[in-house]
Amino acid sequence: MKRYLLPLVVLLLAASCSKPAATVTLDLKEGAATNVELYRLDYNKLSFVDSLATDAKGHLTCKVDLPDAENPVFYYFYHNDTKLAGVVAADKDRIGVIADTLGCYQVEGSEDSRLLLQMDNLMAQSTAAMEKVLAEAPADENVQLSRIYIQHKRALLRQVVENPFSITSAAALFQKFNDQLYVFQEPTDVYIFTAIRDSLAQKYPSNDYVKAITKAIEARDNADQMAKKLSEATYGVPEIKMTDFDGKEHALSEMFGKVILLSFWSIAQDEHKVFNLEMVPVYEKYHSRGFEIYQVCVDSDKTAWATSVRNQKLPWTCVNDGLGLASPAVAAYNLNSIPTMFIISRDCDILAKDVYDPAEVAKIVADNL
Repeated sequence: MKRYLLPLVVLLLAASCSKPAATVTLDLKEGAATNVELYRLDYNKLSFVDSLATDAKGHLTCKVDLPDAENPVFYYFYHNDTKLAGVVAADKDRIGVIADTLGCYQVEGSEDSRLLLQMDNLMAQSTAAMEKVLAEAPADENVQLSRIYIQHKRALLRQVVENPFSITSAAALFQKFNDQLYVFQEPTDVYIFTAIRDSLAQKYPSNDYVKAITKAIEARDNADQMAKKLSEATYGVPEIKMTDFDGKEHALSEMFGKVILLSFWSIAQDEHKVFNLEMVPVYEKYHSRGFEIYQVCVDSDKTAWATSVRNQKLPWTCVNDGLGLASPAVAAYNLNSIPTMFIISRDCDILAKDVYDPAEVAKIVADNL
């Protein structure tokens, strides 16, 4: 018996030291050697993991690491910026994926991966329907787009409610059509966030996605409280207090008594960058006479925003609280679209809204200085 003791101990040690991982096989229908990139979803951004290559038959097998045995991880395969497939990997999973290079795929061996596929297909169908409406530009375009959005939200909510203990429900809560349109963005959606968070916390108490849901709930609660305070302000327009890219706080009320262009924008909008450049000479002409610009970015990525502002060399007050569409300022000004602009008089009255012609802005400013 003694001579079997050492091998047995070695095997037990090897098993105890093995890192949590899952095995994924990918078969491309095109059946050719192809380069593939593997990404991991870290809550709200994709992080590059590795470059892979299929064999001559379009097959590859890879092992994906997990931080621990309790928490699954979202992984995505890409080829030339096209998402081939997504999987939810749990410890010791053996997941099989059959995909084409256009982004259509099938998955087996993982129930959570199947639910992720269902969610991805739903988004693809809704996005295609919206793009079709935008291309045709019918008279009731907004009505049709709203109908697609509502139908998508209902279908996604049904999946979330039916699978409250699946980690894919966390990903569903943060699904978005673009940076300005999240599926779950209504104030009352906080109850859905809370219900899913409470369910997932029972199964994944230390999961980063569960922590992200908690932060989102807290941000919405804070936004609701702040919006209420702002709406009760004694000024003619709600107060805003945010920091610039150097961390210095700027209050909109500091500009009261002057003519103010209050602008809500996103760095993803190239046309607004053009507007910014065209507004520089207007600002320089009238600033000394009492004209101010207070520009609020609604993007949550403050680093990208700061870089954009620096590159544009904007001379006016540029701020961002990093809360995105959950910002209390968005609620206080009842924004329905981005960009949105207000021209505010010296007496804090709204002179104009959504004037995008710099020459027209200049005329309104000059007439009210």
